Amino acid sequence: MPRLIDHAAREVEVAEAAWRVLSTRGVGALSVRTVAAEAGLATGSLRRAFPTQDALLVFSLELVARRVRDRVRALDASPAPPAPQLAALCELLPLDAARRLEMEVWLHLGSLVAAGGALRDVHESAHQELAAFTAGVLGSLVQAGWARADLDLPLEARRLHALIDGLALHLVRQDAGAPTGWAPDVLTAHLDELRA
Repeated sequence: MPRLIDHAAREVEVAEAAWRVLSTRGVGALSVRTVAAEAGLATGSLRRAFPTQDALLVFSLELVARRVRDRVRALDASPAPPAPQLAALCELLPLDAARRLEMEVWLHLGSLVAAGGALRDVHESAHQELAAFTAGVLGSLVQAGWARADLDLPLEARRLHALIDGLALHLVRQDAGAPTGWAPDVLTAHLDELRA
């Protein structure tokens, strides 16, 4: 009897193999052949999951966004502010090996979006989702009475979004084993400036 293949799991395995290629060898080494070898698959098997390299890249980028979303949704929102908001923001930062890999992939694939197409659309959609998320975090802090009610929310949301992006870039640029605790401290100090 032929073995049944879990196609959704196979797609994730292939995307994770693409992530490893991107992280260790860079965008220039990314090809159907290198990803298939990394995944331990025949090239034809990979092509059945992803008929084009663009389809693989789009799924790889979507997987990064999905993993971040899933982690944020799994957080306990019941503690008093700003603990849940800070925890959610920290899920966007490469504070451990798994999140560092995601950010490296995000940056590598982000370098390819200038050409347009579906990859650019996914990247832009995730960027807009992050903008809405930072605005929602700040709105929740104001609504809870923790942050000042007179905040210019659109401006502060942009500032928080830029801070997240900058922290993420700094964390990826430092050595993989370097301490990361300074980044949540910076976020905490920033949020404290917004207190009511």
